[in-house]
Amino acid sequence: MSASEGKKSFIQLLKFGLIGVSNTLIDLLVSFVLNAAFGIFYLAKIVGYACGIANSYFWNSRWTFREERRRDAREIVTFIAVNLVTLGLSLLLQWVLRDLLHLDAWWTGFAGENFFTKLLNGERFCLLLASGIALLVNFIGNKLFVFRKKEPEPTEE
Repeated sequence: MSASEGKKSFIQLLKFGLIGVSNTLIDLLVSFVLNAAFGIFYLAKIVGYACGIANSYFWNSRWTFREERRRDAREIVTFIAVNLVTLGLSLLLQWVLRDLLHLDAWWTGFAGENFFTKLLNGERFCLLLASGIALLVNFIGNKLFVFRKKEPEPTEE
Protein backbone atom coordinates (compact mmCIF):
# COMPACT_ATOMS: atom_id res chain seq x y z
CA MET A 1 0.00 0.00 0.00
CA SER A 2 1.39 3.37 -0.99
CA ALA A 3 1.40 6.41 1.30
CA SER A 4 -1.44 8.02 -0.69
CA GLU A 5 -3.53 4.83 -0.44
CA GLY A 6 -2.82 4.70 3.31
CA LYS A 7 -3.92 8.31 3.71
CA LYS A 8 -7.06 7.65 1.67
CA SER A 9 -7.88 4.60 3.84
CA PHE A 10 -7.35 6.62 7.03
CA ILE A 11 -9.68 9.37 5.79
CA GLN A 12 -12.22 6.72 4.83
CA LEU A 13 -11.96 5.25 8.34
CA LEU A 14 -12.65 8.69 9.86
CA LYS A 15 -15.66 9.20 7.59
CA PHE A 16 -16.86 5.67 8.39
CA GLY A 17 -16.60 6.42 12.12
CA LEU A 18 -18.57 9.67 11.80
CA ILE A 19 -21.29 7.87 9.89
CA GLY A 20 -21.23 5.15 12.55
CA VAL A 21 -21.99 7.75 15.22
CA SER A 22 -24.96 9.00 13.17
CA ASN A 23 -26.14 5.39 12.68
CA THR A 24 -26.08 4.84 16.43
CA LEU A 25 -28.00 8.05 17.09
CA ILE A 26 -30.63 7.13 14.49
CA ASP A 27 -30.91 3.60 15.92
CA LEU A 28 -31.36 4.92 19.46
CA LEU A 29 -33.81 7.67 18.46
CA VAL A 30 -36.03 5.41 16.34
CA SER A 31 -35.93 2.63 18.95
CA PHE A 32 -36.78 5.05 21.76
CA VAL A 33 -39.65 6.72 19.90
CA LEU A 34 -41.22 3.45 18.72
CA ASN A 35 -40.86 1.85 22.12
CA ALA A 36 -42.29 4.91 23.89
CA ALA A 37 -45.19 5.20 21.42
CA PHE A 38 -46.09 1.52 21.05
CA GLY A 39 -44.29 -0.35 23.87
CA ILE A 40 -42.67 -2.82 21.48
CA PHE A 41 -39.07 -2.99 22.71
CA TYR A 42 -37.58 -5.73 20.51
CA LEU A 43 -39.45 -4.78 17.35
CA ALA A 44 -38.52 -1.14 17.98
CA LYS A 45 -34.85 -2.15 18.33
CA ILE A 46 -34.94 -4.14 15.07
CA VAL A 47 -36.54 -1.22 13.20
CA GLY A 48 -34.07 1.23 14.75
CA TYR A 49 -31.10 -0.95 13.81
CA ALA A 50 -32.46 -1.32 10.25
CA CYS A 51 -32.78 2.47 9.98
CA GLY A 52 -29.15 2.78 11.14
CA ILE A 53 -28.03 0.28 8.48
CA ALA A 54 -29.98 2.16 5.78
CA ASN A 55 -28.35 5.42 6.87
CA SER A 56 -24.96 3.70 6.84
CA TYR A 57 -25.39 2.40 3.29
CA PHE A 58 -26.69 5.74 2.02
CA TRP A 59 -23.78 7.81 3.39
CA ASN A 60 -20.96 5.27 3.03
CA SER A 61 -21.83 4.55 -0.60
CA ARG A 62 -22.10 8.25 -1.45
CA TRP A 63 -19.37 9.77 0.73
CA THR A 64 -16.90 7.32 2.29
CA PHE A 65 -16.57 4.87 -0.61
CA ARG A 66 -17.96 7.04 -3.44
CA GLU A 67 -15.20 6.09 -5.90
CA GLU A 68 -15.56 2.36 -5.21
CA ARG A 69 -19.35 2.23 -5.35
CA ARG A 70 -20.78 -0.29 -7.84
CA ARG A 71 -24.50 0.50 -7.61
CA ASP A 72 -25.69 -3.09 -7.98
CA ALA A 73 -27.59 -5.74 -6.03
CA ARG A 74 -24.37 -7.53 -5.07
CA GLU A 75 -23.17 -4.43 -3.27
CA ILE A 76 -26.37 -4.10 -1.23
CA VAL A 77 -26.56 -7.80 -0.34
CA THR A 78 -22.89 -7.88 0.65
CA PHE A 79 -23.32 -4.69 2.68
CA ILE A 80 -26.20 -6.23 4.64
CA ALA A 81 -24.24 -9.47 5.14
CA VAL A 82 -21.16 -7.62 6.45
CA ASN A 83 -23.33 -5.62 8.85
CA LEU A 84 -25.12 -8.72 10.16
CA VAL A 85 -21.81 -10.51 10.70
CA THR A 86 -20.50 -7.42 12.50
CA LEU A 87 -23.62 -7.30 14.69
CA GLY A 88 -23.07 -10.96 15.62
CA LEU A 89 -19.40 -10.30 16.35
CA SER A 90 -20.27 -7.30 18.51
CA LEU A 91 -22.76 -9.31 20.56
CA LEU A 92 -20.27 -12.18 20.91
CA LEU A 93 -17.50 -9.80 21.99
CA GLN A 94 -19.77 -8.17 24.57
CA TRP A 95 -20.57 -11.59 26.01
CA VAL A 96 -16.90 -12.68 26.04
CA LEU A 97 -15.66 -9.42 27.59
CA ARG A 98 -18.36 -9.26 30.25
CA ASP A 99 -19.30 -12.87 31.03
CA LEU A 100 -16.11 -14.80 30.29
CA LEU A 101 -13.32 -12.33 30.95
CA HIS A 102 -15.27 -10.27 33.53
CA LEU A 103 -13.81 -7.02 32.25
CA ASP A 104 -16.82 -5.20 33.65
CA ALA A 105 -15.72 -6.07 37.20
CA TRP A 106 -12.07 -5.38 36.32
CA TRP A 107 -13.00 -1.91 35.01
CA THR A 108 -14.92 -1.06 38.16
CA GLY A 109 -12.01 -2.23 40.35
CA PHE A 110 -9.43 -0.46 38.19
CA ALA A 111 -11.24 2.88 37.85
CA GLY A 112 -12.84 2.89 41.28
CA GLU A 113 -16.26 4.23 42.10
CA ASN A 114 -16.57 7.86 41.10
CA PHE A 115 -18.58 10.15 38.83
CA PHE A 116 -16.76 8.90 35.73
CA THR A 117 -17.48 5.23 36.41
CA LYS A 118 -21.13 6.01 37.01
CA LEU A 119 -21.23 7.25 33.40
CA LEU A 120 -18.94 4.56 32.02
CA ASN A 121 -19.72 1.57 34.22
CA GLY A 122 -18.29 -1.90 33.63
CA GLU A 123 -21.04 -3.01 31.26
CA ARG A 124 -20.74 0.16 29.16
CA PHE A 125 -16.95 -0.26 29.16
CA CYS A 126 -17.37 -3.75 27.63
CA LEU A 127 -19.91 -2.38 25.14
CA LEU A 128 -17.55 0.42 24.12
CA LEU A 129 -14.61 -1.96 23.71
CA ALA A 130 -16.68 -4.44 21.68
CA SER A 131 -18.09 -1.62 19.55
CA GLY A 132 -14.61 -0.27 18.78
CA ILE A 133 -13.41 -3.68 17.64
CA ALA A 134 -16.61 -4.24 15.64
CA LEU A 135 -16.23 -0.83 13.96
CA LEU A 136 -12.77 -1.78 12.69
CA VAL A 137 -13.98 -5.20 11.49
CA ASN A 138 -16.99 -3.57 9.79
CA PHE A 139 -14.77 -1.01 8.07
CA ILE A 140 -12.39 -3.73 6.82
CA GLY A 141 -15.34 -5.85 5.65
CA ASN A 142 -16.85 -2.93 3.77
CA LYS A 143 -13.52 -1.94 2.23
CA LEU A 144 -12.56 -5.48 1.17
CA PHE A 145 -15.92 -7.01 0.23
CA VAL A 146 -18.56 -4.35 -0.35
CA PHE A 147 -16.82 -1.29 -1.76
CA ARG A 148 -13.67 -2.85 -3.17
CA LYS A 149 -12.05 -1.24 -6.16
CA LYS A 150 -13.76 -1.96 -9.43
CA GLU A 151 -12.01 -4.46 -11.61
CA PRO A 152 -11.23 -3.06 -15.05
CA GLU A 153 -13.42 -4.57 -17.74
CA PRO A 154 -11.49 -7.11 -19.82
CA THR A 155 -10.95 -5.92 -23.35
CA GLU A 156 -11.27 -8.23 -26.29
CA GLU A 157 -8.40 -8.23 -28.68
